Amino acid sequence: MSTVAKNRYVRVIIALILLMVVGFGTCIVMFIDMSVEGITIEKGLIFIAGLMGFLLSLSAVIKQSSAYNQLRIDEVKEGKEAILIKWEIEKPQWLQFHNAKFEFDKKETTGYGWAAAGLMGVISGFSIWSRLEPAEAVVSTLLIATIFFFIGKYAAMFKAKSDFQKRGQLDVAEVYFAESSIIFNSKLILINSAGYRLKRFSIEDKFDMKVVLFTIESGIGSRKTTHDYMIPVPIERIEDVNKLFSYYSGFA
Repeated sequence: MSTVAKNRYVRVIIALILLMVVGFGTCIVMFIDMSVEGITIEKGLIFIAGLMGFLLSLSAVIKQSSAYNQLRIDEVKEGKEAILIKWEIEKPQWLQFHNAKFEFDKKETTGYGWAAAGLMGVISGFSIWSRLEPAEAVVSTLLIATIFFFIGKYAAMFKAKSDFQKRGQLDVAEVYFAESSIIFNSKLILINSAGYRLKRFSIEDKFDMKVVLFTIESGIGSRKTTHDYMIPVPIERIEDVNKLFSYYSGFA
């Protein structure tokens, strides 16, 4: 993919994400304001406008990202980007990893719930503290935090079940380790491009097998986010791990 095409994609995605942030922020502010001071037609319309802006921007981001990802995947599979190693994970090992990973993800959902509760508790607390009596502000903050705890937890559980179902459709898993990307079951994971950076790469024992664990960071300044990935090492390809670690640890 040309540098011009990559830069254009990055600019479009940044613009759409900014629109998403504005839309989502508007929804939060209006939700808190209506919870405290009551619902009016004007506030309802602003909330709906923010929600529509968020949803339309999100849809555009998904569409742009899908097209970009598929182009990058095709480039790797067609040999336009150098491939370091290609793995196929056979059915018995894949099923073992598939089931163990789901149990692991289910345990992690509570953490997402607490994260959502903490974030929204702080935001709502600052927003309503000066508008209500202390006791009322505390109760309102706890109520909002509780609601978002369950939203965060069940959103994480929904994702875990969705990932479980997708993995369950595969008899054999396929992994491409390329120079600037990793393709895991047709999912593109960028390593050092389009604002994505490899922050950690390790080989560990987990689920009674060797697994590759790595973290990808995106964003700038205080707006950085991270994504953790886990890929099982095929039993017959253990010797590959040193080559992978030697190459990718140079990015981290």
